[in-house]
Amino acid sequence: MKLWKKGGSLLMAGALGLTVISGCTGGGKEAASTPDKPGGAKGTETLAAIPAGVKDSSDLPDWGGKQLKLKVWFNHGTGGIFAGARKYKDDLVTNEIARVTGVRIDLDNSFDNGGNTTGAVKLGMLAATNSWPDLVVNGNELKSLVDNNKLYDLTDLLPKYAPNLMKKVPKTLDTVWGKPYIGVDGKVYAIPTSIYENALPLLDPSLDASQFPISHPMGYVYVRDDILKQLYPKAKTQKEIEDLYMKNGKFAKEDILDVPIKSTSEFVQFLYDIKKLGVKEGNQEVSPFFLYSGQDNWNLMTILFSALAGGGSTSGDNSYFTYWDNKTKKTEWGFKQPFFKDLSKQMNVLLRDGVTSKEAMVDPYTTFQQKLNNGLYAVSYGYLVPDNVALKKAGKPYQYRKVFLDIPYKNDQFVFPASFPDTGTRIAVFKDSVKEEDLPQVLRWIDFLVSDAGEKLWFWGPRSAGLFEEKDGKRAYKDKELEEQMVYGKPGAKAQQYGLKLTNGSNDDRSKSDYFSFTGKGKFYPPNWYDKMRSPDEAAGYFEMSRVERAPSTDTLTPKIYNFLTAVPEADKAWKARKSFEDALTKVLVAKTDEEFEKLYADFTAAAEKSGYTDDLLAKVDAAFRKDNGKYMPNLLK
Repeated sequence: MKLWKKGGSLLMAGALGLTVISGCTGGGKEAASTPDKPGGAKGTETLAAIPAGVKDSSDLPDWGGKQLKLKVWFNHGTGGIFAGARKYKDDLVTNEIARVTGVRIDLDNSFDNGGNTTGAVKLGMLAATNSWPDLVVNGNELKSLVDNNKLYDLTDLLPKYAPNLMKKVPKTLDTVWGKPYIGVDGKVYAIPTSIYENALPLLDPSLDASQFPISHPMGYVYVRDDILKQLYPKAKTQKEIEDLYMKNGKFAKEDILDVPIKSTSEFVQFLYDIKKLGVKEGNQEVSPFFLYSGQDNWNLMTILFSALAGGGSTSGDNSYFTYWDNKTKKTEWGFKQPFFKDLSKQMNVLLRDGVTSKEAMVDPYTTFQQKLNNGLYAVSYGYLVPDNVALKKAGKPYQYRKVFLDIPYKNDQFVFPASFPDTGTRIAVFKDSVKEEDLPQVLRWIDFLVSDAGEKLWFWGPRSAGLFEEKDGKRAYKDKELEEQMVYGKPGAKAQQYGLKLTNGSNDDRSKSDYFSFTGKGKFYPPNWYDKMRSPDEAAGYFEMSRVERAPSTDTLTPKIYNFLTAVPEADKAWKARKSFEDALTKVLVAKTDEEFEKLYADFTAAAEKSGYTDDLLAKVDAAFRKDNGKYMPNLLK
């Protein structure tokens, strides 16, 4: 076998997400060949794909072919995947997977990047020693591996041996099948795994939005409920929201939209009305609002401004840097738009009128946070979430609650992009290690894991194990300790012993079953299936517009400037000069007169130009975005 080509696209870098259940490992294959049995080298009916109609793994026969142990390279992070002794081995779920597929992951011989942040160094070592694993999970080296003929082309094999997988990947998503980390030159070389949960509403729009929400563009703020009640007597307090959740288990749209704020002017008047109340916290005056939190302007000028301008609540789709404008049909600078200047001027006027805190403009973040969590700001927004737990501990007679801004979305100017499923985790199969005759079995194993029967197994175990009772389509765990863990997120050890999949953060103890996770929660997530007791703590997570309606969206990516720092060197340079940009922008908010505002705004735009935020850079970002957005561009240009 020839060594790595010198001229190949070697050592591609990048930070990647890992959604592999703890203990997913691999190692040298110990495959006992049994060609006389079904599923052997030639493959018979046992090698057929897992039938889609199978409801439980117990309905599948024992695998009659080879027993494969797969060595896995976790091309992710700086080590620690296999750190520490595994307390629970040979568990129920691992053995059930092996029973129906003949595949296990070889924990003892699998490896990660050995302390390196990317797979570049490890890739070089593997190439130099010609010592390849069976599978690679994650990593940005896909194209390099394909160029050097190291990976199997799965384009035609997945429909044949993994139909359950294919059913759970929306066919229209080029972000899945067309992206470099899945395919190369129109062919598929890697299998997306962390896609299914977010794809569910796309695959089945009839699913209950209250249980399977996807993002919604309506923005919101956090408001002290005692102050809110003074201005809107019919508005619910946080306690009343929790009580309503405990009664019904969900909310109606009218429950959520109980405060009628439908325009920027109504929101501004709301702040003035709070000011008139003259609320005090002890001997300190409560400020209705703040413009700065000791960090930067993102929370105010991307998240809140976007909602007020009719661009929806966004983490960056319509930012004060770049956004796609439906009117001009191109990428635009947000900070150069009239609506942005108008909102900045409105915020400045609020500061001059004493409606927003002058002290907040100079307070460090720690001081800001202390004031917020002591109720000294009536309204907060963005990622600046008040700590209701701290308020309860302090014995405060109020909480903060979400108030949604029912401001019409301006589709003529802004785009609400679809919530595409994450495809960051993927699996590719090495030609050097996995025999071609064994490849169908490996794909069949993956297909089982993503099938309904496989997904149920993660949460409930096989029916034959008797861990649950099922009646009238409802399931309940027989073991109360297991129920506490799986349904209510309580600490315990039963789930680990059985190898079941926890979704409350406990998977990181590396003591679970040795398999890959193809979803976070999915259709068979116990709290969704279970007729469980409710907790008031869950109410805030259900008091969401995304849980009461599906919002229309456009299949497209968005031109976020920070996504093009590699493709456009000038963007990287400008982004590194962001502090001078932000400093000049913040000064605009503290102008003492209209005339000074105009001068400071002119100074800011000049500073932005000097920092590299030029029309030339904008054109380069726009060109890079059009290329990156590929087949979605017609959706924006129509």
